[in-house]
Amino acid sequence: MPGYYLTTIDRSEIDKDNLCPKCDKLLKEAVQTIACGHRYCKACVEDILSQGPRKCVIDGTIIQREQVFQDRFIEREIQSLTLHCVNHEHGCEWKDELRKREAHEAVCEYVKVHCVHSDCGELVTRAQLADHLEQRCQYRLDTCEYCHAQVIFAVVKEHHETQCPLVLIECAKCNRKDIPRGQMASHIDPMNGDCEEITAPCPWSQIGCPESKTMKLRDRKVHDERNVAEHMMLLFQTVMQLLSLVGSNLREPNCVNNKDVNMPSQKELERFAEQIEYALKEKEELKSKLLRQEQRIHQLESGGAGRNEPIPNSSAIGQESTMELSRRLRNEEAKTADLEVLIIEGNRQNEDLQRQVATLARALEAAKETINRLQMQFESMSHSLALRNVTLSDLEEYVTQQEVSSHDGVLLWKISDFARRRRDAQSGGQVSFYSPCFFTSRYGYKMCGRIYLNGDGIGKGTHISIFFVVMRGQYDAMLRWPFRQKVTFMLLDQDNVEHVIDAFRPDPNSSSFQRPRRETNIASGCPTFCPLSELNNHAYVRDDTMFIKIIVDTTDL
Repeated sequence: MPGYYLTTIDRSEIDKDNLCPKCDKLLKEAVQTIACGHRYCKACVEDILSQGPRKCVIDGTIIQREQVFQDRFIEREIQSLTLHCVNHEHGCEWKDELRKREAHEAVCEYVKVHCVHSDCGELVTRAQLADHLEQRCQYRLDTCEYCHAQVIFAVVKEHHETQCPLVLIECAKCNRKDIPRGQMASHIDPMNGDCEEITAPCPWSQIGCPESKTMKLRDRKVHDERNVAEHMMLLFQTVMQLLSLVGSNLREPNCVNNKDVNMPSQKELERFAEQIEYALKEKEELKSKLLRQEQRIHQLESGGAGRNEPIPNSSAIGQESTMELSRRLRNEEAKTADLEVLIIEGNRQNEDLQRQVATLARALEAAKETINRLQMQFESMSHSLALRNVTLSDLEEYVTQQEVSSHDGVLLWKISDFARRRRDAQSGGQVSFYSPCFFTSRYGYKMCGRIYLNGDGIGKGTHISIFFVVMRGQYDAMLRWPFRQKVTFMLLDQDNVEHVIDAFRPDPNSSSFQRPRRETNIASGCPTFCPLSELNNHAYVRDDTMFIKIIVDTTDL
């Protein structure tokens, strides 16, 4: 990454020597060249040297990688500079040392963030994000005032115009304007709808009514009233065909289990029942008309006898008509009785089927309850097992630490399989690894080492880099912070001729030595601890094993 961002007001106050000549920002991980003495950001000089030696941006001097070193002094000075927040232009008044700015940026209310709705993408400050999501974002969820569904605000109008089932719309046929959109389909249904302008054929045409033309609702009602007898006869013929099809199977107890019988479906039985009910209603109306006609004839006969006048021939004709109607009525009543038997039998079968369905439903519910109970038991056992595994893992880790940990501030670190680990570091597979943890005392600081066998930073590819790591411990609340103890690294010569030794005192202002908020702090140490070329000149590696000693001064603890 290039250098640190500077606000306009900070740039006017910063020494120009602290600006990187390549990225023109405040130096970040400052390095200095031996050839010309100019300073660059570490990332910037790595970019310059990525394709071999290159010229200095300022004076054209050739820069070699081995002539670049980290300038820790200027880095400490830069970290101590008092700067404004990078969001100063957006209204943030924070101002403090640079080393504290990164922590502030993580919680700064003036940081520009993208709206959480991907379709929106608007940049707003973190402080304004909640208001944006609740009031101004076009992709927030809104409640439809008609159906109360959750709809994206940007498409509420489209939802009202094309989708909402409760918005009142106008029927294109009859021009009614008070019909909910969700009921429009049933309103204009040709057979069962109530739209006066929809045309449809006679509903009795399905069983043989000869009227084939389509009619509006009013005309269909008139047609039904005028053709009651014909429709009843068609219904009767249809029912007789059904009786012929079903035969005596309905009355046989094993007919339900006979797979060869072509039984009518439930919907067909319901449709026939509706038509029979309609026919019975028509029959009652016809019977009422016939009764009124008989009463009229009786009145005429009684009136004629009282006056001793001869009854005209029309009385005989009326009597014959009455007898014919009575005969037809008796026939219709007989047919109706047969149909009622059929309906009763069908209802009985329907009730049997419903009882079977109810039994199966109860069995299914019982099975679901059993499955849910077993699943809850399984989850409970899995949870208990997981807790035991965690406890066992913690115990194993504790035992391991007790076996290998030191509590006197000294760690002797044995690194086996050195050749393989070195190859892994060179190939990029595992560039670094940690030592076992150790302590300054039983209740003291918890620490470990981190080593790069192929180097890191300015030592990459040329040196072994070793770093010191402060870890989060159980007794940190009782310790003094920041960590201030002197740290010494030793690469042991196994012939005891020439050990490699380096030491440093922690910078109390560095975040690496503050009380850990995570498992480990950022490592700090020596990126150029030991040149790789020295490994073959002494017995630093023998039997594919290296020994590192880390000593923490505990005299003032």
